[in-house]
Amino acid sequence: MQDGVPPAEPEGSTTVLQPVSASMAESAVLRSMAADWHDGGCQPAEIWLSRHPELSTHSETAVRVVYEEICLREERGEQVPSAEIYRRFPQWKADLEMLFDCHRMIDSGESRLSFPEVGTRLGELQLLRKLGRGAVGQVFLATQPSLSDRLLVVKLTSRSGGEHLSLARLQHTHIAPLYLVQDFPEENLRALCMPYLGGASWASLLHALRAAHPERRSGRQIVGLLAAAQREAPPAPSYTSPALRFLYRANYQQAVCWIGSCLADALQYAHQCGLVHLDIKPSNVLLAGDGQPMLLDFHLAREVVVAGAAPPDQLGGTQGYMSPEQELAAEAVRNGRTVPMSLGGRSDIYSLGVLLYESLSGHLPPADVRASRRALRASLSGASRGLEDLVHKCLAPSPEDRYRDAGQLAADLRRHLADLPLQGVPNRSPLERVSKWRRRKPHAFVLLMTISAALAAGLFLGLMFLRGRVEQASAGLDQARQDFESHDYESAINGLENSTQAIGWVPGHYDLKRALANQLARSKRGRLAEAMHVLVQQLRFLDSLESAPPARMHDLAAGCARLWQARSKLMMSASGTEGTGDSVVATELLDFAALWAELTVRLAPEGRLSSARREAIAILDQAEALIGSSLVLELARRECTTLPAPVASSRALPPAHTAWEHHVLGRHLFRNGDYEQAQTEFARAIEREPGTFWPNFYAMLCAYRRERFDEALNEGFVCVALAPGRPECFYNRALCHQALGHLQKALDDFQTALALGIDPVAAHFQMAVIQHARHDRAAALVHLREVLARDANYAPALALKDAIDAQL
Repeated sequence: MQDGVPPAEPEGSTTVLQPVSASMAESAVLRSMAADWHDGGCQPAEIWLSRHPELSTHSETAVRVVYEEICLREERGEQVPSAEIYRRFPQWKADLEMLFDCHRMIDSGESRLSFPEVGTRLGELQLLRKLGRGAVGQVFLATQPSLSDRLLVVKLTSRSGGEHLSLARLQHTHIAPLYLVQDFPEENLRALCMPYLGGASWASLLHALRAAHPERRSGRQIVGLLAAAQREAPPAPSYTSPALRFLYRANYQQAVCWIGSCLADALQYAHQCGLVHLDIKPSNVLLAGDGQPMLLDFHLAREVVVAGAAPPDQLGGTQGYMSPEQELAAEAVRNGRTVPMSLGGRSDIYSLGVLLYESLSGHLPPADVRASRRALRASLSGASRGLEDLVHKCLAPSPEDRYRDAGQLAADLRRHLADLPLQGVPNRSPLERVSKWRRRKPHAFVLLMTISAALAAGLFLGLMFLRGRVEQASAGLDQARQDFESHDYESAINGLENSTQAIGWVPGHYDLKRALANQLARSKRGRLAEAMHVLVQQLRFLDSLESAPPARMHDLAAGCARLWQARSKLMMSASGTEGTGDSVVATELLDFAALWAELTVRLAPEGRLSSARREAIAILDQAEALIGSSLVLELARRECTTLPAPVASSRALPPAHTAWEHHVLGRHLFRNGDYEQAQTEFARAIEREPGTFWPNFYAMLCAYRRERFDEALNEGFVCVALAPGRPECFYNRALCHQALGHLQKALDDFQTALALGIDPVAAHFQMAVIQHARHDRAAALVHLREVLARDANYAPALALKDAIDAQL
């Protein structure tokens, strides 16, 4: 690998005809030898023969080990003099002479080709730098002067190859595309031109990661290595992509599974097009500059080989990555026999399984399945049982025992990333299944136990005389729990009240009655929590605005006063104990108290400012008595003493420890106009909890206020991705587009925000400003009429209308 571009035939032992193992011992030695050279050990054939003296008793097997070294050295670009080999192994000179003769006859690689030098021009291609070489060609970085000197990766091979015919059939996100093919008959060369995507091969990244144990690797390290490769490589486009963002935030296992799922998608597409790759290995995978995995090198690809059919002219592969049926097919080709087993897409699934295993553990899988599983667990103690089963299903010796197709493998890898049960393998570990379920629904464990108890109680009550009433109550409880899970609290409460009435006069059945009462209390608390959540969201968005309609602020204040009366119920558990509510509700209640206290001061008339501050402090004291002291309350007290025009306090700010505390501290700094320090605090909150919406939203506002509009726009895309239904996200992103001069994109975002429910006065006014800037006075007047129809005294709109009228 050189300069972030994969070589033509990188590390590993890929030959046109593979040496065939005469025994299981020989096959194991050849696999280990290829893996050793792949990892940079490069131990000569003498070492391997001394470790396995039984191979030296048969000249045929010993010569195959020597031949493997010859192939591996040629893959690395070395010239292997026959005299050197005869000197090292004089006892097998006659066999080696015959082998060299055969090798020269079947060698269709670059030994018969004359490749151009760097700096020369080949047709319309200007060769800039040699990026790699292999057994069947060389790879150059080149420009195409006829098309603005665009950068290309040019692979030069013999014209007898058919790789271009395979690539021409494939157009997929994760397969390196073929731009054009040019033949040069005089040089007997064929140029395969592909885009220069930057990045690095997965093999080179794994090699760079070898210093760190797999448990200490991370997606952030992968992104760092990609960035380093970009700095060392020729100029390539600068990427900021969702793939890089995902890798940066992912742990190492997640990164490997995601890369594997992308490659499986590419293989599924290739298989549907009738091609089997037959050379899946890390050096044939490129992680492009934007983080996207790309499958490379289809020079061995071919259509499915059917069992019993005449052997193909040639069949290749890489020792250590070939499936058992591929090794058998290579042996059949060598001996001129029919292929004993069909060679199709499941062979590629095996090779992809080897790649996944090597990526997770740092080494190739042992031949013994039990040893392979033990080695994977020892290398990566955090690997789940499901992921272990997934990888070893790919590595099953029999093709029928592997995944049916690569699409099914890709789906299971994504299900693993989403903490969903796997479909292709049994979910054998109950603990892992529970852990995945709890990660998907972190607050549902208690609910599951309650449902189980209720079902058991319903079965017992079904044996009694009043079975119908009891079953009705049990069914009502079950439905209420489902409604509770789907946040349909009104339906849950109505159903629970009906069920309680149906069973209330029935003697006994205390467990069911208690479960109904507890669920009813939880549902009512859930309804309150949902109402508070909606109100807090409105307050947070209102808090982020420089100004807001007074009527809306008064409506929110009235809703806050009503909800605050039920604060104790929000902090009660199902048992009725005050102060035992969950942390999410407690966090929102704290923020609710702080925002309402500040709203109370903001709405106070000038003559009632002192009494409004006392009311606000009383609200904060009540919240502290209910939940305890908090950074949120401390900062809110500071702000209530300075509102409605907050200024920076001379007192030192308290330290923040959690992601939410960093967010609250940043919000405090934002209100006081310290946008630079506020953005730092929001960045710390995002680093601790990347997927949280509010720190990203405020980071966008800070960047906008600091007039860093490009940065604000990037944050705007993140906010839209995190909350695609919020009109405020599109509105603020539109402001960023507007500031950068992207007027059409700004109009589109304002239209989306308007459709989602943003204040029509603000949206139509901004669209009028844009249309005026585009000199479309008629369109600007249309939007201004919409503004003035809703607020006839809106001063900015009146001023803009006067300016337009003056120009007419």
